[in-house]
Amino acid sequence: MTIDLSTVGQTFGPISHNYGWRDVALYALGLSAGTQDLKYLLDDPPAAVLPTYGVIPAFGPVFSALAKTGGNLLTLLHTAQRTEQIRPMPPEGEAETTATIAGIWDMKIGALVQIDTDTSVNNDPCAKTSWSLLLRGEGGFGGPRPPKLLRASPPAGAAPLFSARVATTENQALLYRLSGDTNPIHSHPEVAIKAGFEKPILHGLCFYGIAARIALKELAGDDTARFRAFDARFAKPVYPGQTLLVEGWPLEPGRAALTVTVAETGEKAIANAVFEHA
Repeated sequence: MTIDLSTVGQTFGPISHNYGWRDVALYALGLSAGTQDLKYLLDDPPAAVLPTYGVIPAFGPVFSALAKTGGNLLTLLHTAQRTEQIRPMPPEGEAETTATIAGIWDMKIGALVQIDTDTSVNNDPCAKTSWSLLLRGEGGFGGPRPPKLLRASPPAGAAPLFSARVATTENQALLYRLSGDTNPIHSHPEVAIKAGFEKPILHGLCFYGIAARIALKELAGDDTARFRAFDARFAKPVYPGQTLLVEGWPLEPGRAALTVTVAETGEKAIANAVFEHA
């Protein structure tokens, strides 16, 4: 057991992250945005910021906090993610993020670490995130079980309200990593193989962001101000070059269940997710 349980409750930061329209546009391109999404890609008028960009300034603080727990990143699996928008982020500014280790739970097969963040831009609160990170092989220490997992399966037998196919490219992970997530499991074949994959895998936050981008367009008129939150559990890895099928079902006003399926295999990359909007 190398995980330091005494780190629970500790807060790190704030850590600053300066960004401009190029960063915003690069992130959108990493989520397969294109000519139908110019509002997120151009500098004039100022680019709109996709709401899940909130994970980008949080990335550094989250992994600084995770390093304090003593976990080995080679054993890491990103199991769930939540992004909540307080107000849309401006197209440029200085983001300041604090990260708190909210809990470390015994999953037997590993230690599940939850890290929560708060991000302000130009001193205005903009985003909250929650990261569930499983460190394989670090379980069995007798700690408590985690809170109940998100369960938001589509209504049985109901046809989806929308269905969108998004083709990823062989270079998708290499493009997405330029937004800050340089974990070598997504870029270096030898590291991915050592971690148990046949080749580098696509970032979970990449296909998470793709799903949120599609849902924002289909459910909220592509209006970033109407985004409230996106909660998702990751089920299977995605390899760059695979095609994603993003589907959504209304649950109640302002809430929809989403799934992301790898078209080539029929496997769910995200089987439980809730998109919240105004």
